[in-house]
Amino acid sequence: MSVVHADDDERDPWVIALREAQEETGLRDLRPFPGPEPAIVFIEIVPVPAARGEANHEHADVNYLLAHRFPDAIADEHEDAELRWLPLDVARTMVNFHVAALLDRAKDIL
Repeated sequence: MSVVHADDDERDPWVIALREAQEETGLRDLRPFPGPEPAIVFIEIVPVPAARGEANHEHADVNYLLAHRFPDAIADEHEDAELRWLPLDVARTMVNFHVAALLDRAKDIL
Protein backbone atom coordinates (compact mmCIF):
# COMPACT_ATOMS: atom_id res chain seq x y z
CA MET A 1 0.00 0.00 0.00
CA SER A 2 1.32 3.39 -0.83
CA VAL A 3 0.54 7.06 -0.43
CA VAL A 4 0.98 8.40 -3.94
CA HIS A 5 2.30 11.79 -4.87
CA ALA A 6 2.35 12.43 -8.60
CA ASP A 7 5.17 14.36 -10.18
CA ASP A 8 4.17 16.99 -12.75
CA ASP A 9 4.77 14.71 -15.75
CA GLU A 10 3.06 11.60 -14.29
CA ARG A 11 -0.46 10.61 -15.31
CA ASP A 12 -0.86 6.85 -14.71
CA PRO A 13 -1.92 6.12 -11.09
CA TRP A 14 -0.43 2.60 -11.20
CA VAL A 15 2.98 3.84 -12.35
CA ILE A 16 2.91 6.53 -9.66
CA ALA A 17 1.91 4.07 -6.93
CA LEU A 18 4.61 1.60 -7.93
CA ARG A 19 7.31 4.31 -7.97
CA GLU A 20 6.23 5.64 -4.58
CA ALA A 21 6.09 2.15 -3.04
CA GLN A 22 9.59 1.36 -4.30
CA GLU A 23 10.93 4.67 -2.96
CA GLU A 24 9.26 4.25 0.43
CA THR A 25 10.14 0.58 1.03
CA GLY A 26 13.32 -0.11 -0.93
CA LEU A 27 11.59 -3.19 -2.41
CA ARG A 28 12.32 -3.57 -6.12
CA ASP A 29 10.38 -6.75 -6.91
CA LEU A 30 6.93 -5.27 -6.24
CA ARG A 31 4.07 -6.49 -8.41
CA PRO A 32 0.28 -6.07 -8.38
CA PHE A 33 -1.66 -8.32 -6.02
CA PRO A 34 -3.46 -10.53 -6.72
CA GLY A 35 -2.38 -9.76 -10.30
CA PRO A 36 -1.47 -10.20 -12.94
CA GLU A 37 -2.79 -6.70 -13.76
CA PRO A 38 -2.94 -3.87 -11.21
CA ALA A 39 -6.40 -3.30 -9.73
CA ILE A 40 -7.50 -0.28 -7.73
CA VAL A 41 -8.76 -1.50 -4.34
CA PHE A 42 -9.77 1.80 -2.79
CA ILE A 43 -10.18 5.44 -3.80
CA GLU A 44 -10.73 8.10 -1.21
CA ILE A 45 -10.88 11.88 -1.30
CA VAL A 46 -8.91 13.12 1.70
CA PRO A 47 -8.91 16.70 3.03
CA VAL A 48 -5.41 18.15 3.45
CA PRO A 49 -4.92 21.13 5.78
CA ALA A 50 -2.91 24.15 4.68
CA ALA A 51 0.85 23.68 4.97
CA ARG A 52 4.10 24.62 3.24
CA GLY A 53 2.54 27.55 1.42
CA GLU A 54 -0.45 25.57 0.12
CA ALA A 55 -4.06 26.35 1.00
CA ASN A 56 -6.48 23.73 2.30
CA HIS A 57 -7.09 21.22 -0.48
CA GLU A 58 -8.02 17.62 -1.18
CA HIS A 59 -6.05 14.61 -2.38
CA ALA A 60 -7.54 11.74 -4.33
CA ASP A 61 -5.84 8.67 -2.85
CA VAL A 62 -5.75 5.78 -5.33
CA ASN A 63 -4.69 2.56 -3.60
CA TYR A 64 -3.42 -0.79 -4.88
CA LEU A 65 -2.22 -3.95 -3.14
CA LEU A 66 1.30 -5.06 -3.91
CA ALA A 67 3.18 -8.31 -3.40
CA HIS A 68 6.88 -9.17 -3.32
CA ARG A 69 9.18 -12.11 -2.64
CA PHE A 70 11.93 -10.63 -0.46
CA PRO A 71 10.49 -9.08 2.74
CA ASP A 72 13.92 -8.79 4.36
CA ALA A 73 14.94 -6.32 1.64
CA ILE A 74 12.69 -3.63 3.14
CA ALA A 75 14.50 -0.36 3.90
CA ASP A 76 13.22 2.74 5.69
CA GLU A 77 12.98 5.77 3.39
CA HIS A 78 14.21 7.96 6.28
CA GLU A 79 14.71 7.72 10.06
CA ASP A 80 11.28 9.04 11.06
CA ALA A 81 9.45 6.55 8.82
CA GLU A 82 10.21 3.15 10.35
CA LEU A 83 8.87 0.21 8.38
CA ARG A 84 7.95 -3.17 9.82
CA TRP A 85 5.71 -6.06 8.93
CA LEU A 86 2.60 -6.46 11.09
CA PRO A 87 -0.56 -8.56 11.02
CA LEU A 88 -3.43 -6.53 9.54
CA ASP A 89 -5.39 -6.53 12.80
CA VAL A 90 -2.41 -5.09 14.69
CA ALA A 91 -1.63 -2.52 12.00
CA ARG A 92 -5.27 -1.39 12.01
CA THR A 93 -5.00 -0.33 15.67
CA MET A 94 -2.05 1.96 14.87
CA VAL A 95 -3.38 4.04 11.96
CA ASN A 96 -5.90 6.80 11.23
CA PHE A 97 -9.40 6.02 9.95
CA HIS A 98 -8.38 6.55 6.30
CA VAL A 99 -5.69 3.87 6.44
CA ALA A 100 -7.95 1.64 8.56
CA ALA A 101 -10.56 1.71 5.76
CA LEU A 102 -7.87 0.68 3.27
CA LEU A 103 -6.73 -2.16 5.55
CA ASP A 104 -10.34 -3.34 5.81
CA ARG A 105 -10.49 -3.55 1.99
CA ALA A 106 -7.13 -5.36 1.91
CA LYS A 107 -8.36 -7.90 4.46
CA ASP A 108 -11.40 -8.65 2.28
CA ILE A 109 -9.09 -9.37 -0.69
CA LEU A 110 -6.52 -11.39 1.23
